[in-house]
Amino acid sequence: MSDDATVDAEHLIATVARAFYDDTEIALIDILIRDKYLRDDQDMGNRLSLQPKHIRKTLQYLQSEHIVKAEAVDDLHEGGSQATKFWYIDYNHAVNTIRLRIEMLKQKLEKEELQARSSSIYLCPGYKKKECNGRYTEIEAQQIIDPETGLFLCQECVMRHTANPDPPPLTSYTLQLVDNTTYLKEAMDQKRRLNVQLRTKMIGNMQLRPGIYDLIQTVRTKTIKNQQPLTSNLPSENRMQGIGTERVKGTGRTAGIKSKKLKEQMKQQQQLIQQDQVMAGGHVGPGGDAMGRFGSTDKNEVTSLRNALGQHIAFQIEKGGSARASLLAKGSSSAKKILDAAAIRVGTELDLVSELARRHKRQREIEEQLDEDSKKRKEMQSAKQLVFLRDNIGRSYENEEQRKARMKIIEEERLLDESDEEDFVMVVDSDDEWENMNEDVRRAKFQA
Repeated sequence: MSDDATVDAEHLIATVARAFYDDTEIALIDILIRDKYLRDDQDMGNRLSLQPKHIRKTLQYLQSEHIVKAEAVDDLHEGGSQATKFWYIDYNHAVNTIRLRIEMLKQKLEKEELQARSSSIYLCPGYKKKECNGRYTEIEAQQIIDPETGLFLCQECVMRHTANPDPPPLTSYTLQLVDNTTYLKEAMDQKRRLNVQLRTKMIGNMQLRPGIYDLIQTVRTKTIKNQQPLTSNLPSENRMQGIGTERVKGTGRTAGIKSKKLKEQMKQQQQLIQQDQVMAGGHVGPGGDAMGRFGSTDKNEVTSLRNALGQHIAFQIEKGGSARASLLAKGSSSAKKILDAAAIRVGTELDLVSELARRHKRQREIEEQLDEDSKKRKEMQSAKQLVFLRDNIGRSYENEEQRKARMKIIEEERLLDESDEEDFVMVVDSDDEWENMNEDVRRAKFQA
């Protein structure tokens, strides 16, 4: 037999529920024993297929009976509120309550039996008609004897009829001895029925139901042996240890907000997986499952660098590479040619600082390229302007061959001119008057 008293305490509470409570209370106590707690919201309504209002009313009644308790627990992460009420059974408190109430019941029945055995009861006739409270024991009746008549008179009726000008006869409020045999039988029968109900019931050698007295004694013995009280069964402690049931999906005050957040997170994760698979040259299978290039979800050694270094592995197929690879794969080409045709570039996602430095370098290269293009453009414009000026002064723009041809023509003309000068002979007339004049006379005559 196990030394754990918690199992016997649960057995005791379930047996007491079947002995003293209705079906609804019995069902709720059984569920609290099995699930350890119930959330005071739509969760318990869906779990029990009952209205939460009706369940809450029954639990409040059991709380007034000191069988169940309630604790406020933060249940936001499961869709509840920050102070969701959790109903549970405090085993230590419930067992002590059962022991106390059974002991008080036994004492009450024993007291009634003792009174029925030891004393006689005197009742006023008005007591049966509910006109007074004239119920006296034998000792009390002897203290109210009327000295004039020697009768046992009801003191309440005497005081009421003292100022009455027409009082009723004394026999109408004279105490009468009541036969207590009936009360004695009732008290003894109630005590017997209690003992029968609280003890183990056997049919032959088979136990039909456990006895409450026996279970109380077993729990008490094991508690003393273990030298520690029974567990309080707090929902907060059970949830930390993973004990208890999960919330029914879609219940709770913040269930809608939580489901919306989960959908957004799943959508973002699916988009990230699709982006990674597209960059890796893979595809997304039906149902949103990311498939690799060969239809497999197994991660290879290259993609494991993402987990090891915290960086994403990016795959990018060169333009036209997949088409060339497909054509080569259909033929009898070697694997090397196929890999060369479908060459891929592998890169890693850098951290923030490296990414900013890379962007800055790229921006600087773009600016330098723009500056170089601008210089070339200016040079071309200046060259065009120079050609335009040459055209304006009668010099046409010519290439090297044209320049050589032009220079050749000029040289030929120069040589021709020199040859003409050598063949020229000047003939001078000796009788010419200008020839015989000196320079000064010739100038003066010319000016005249």
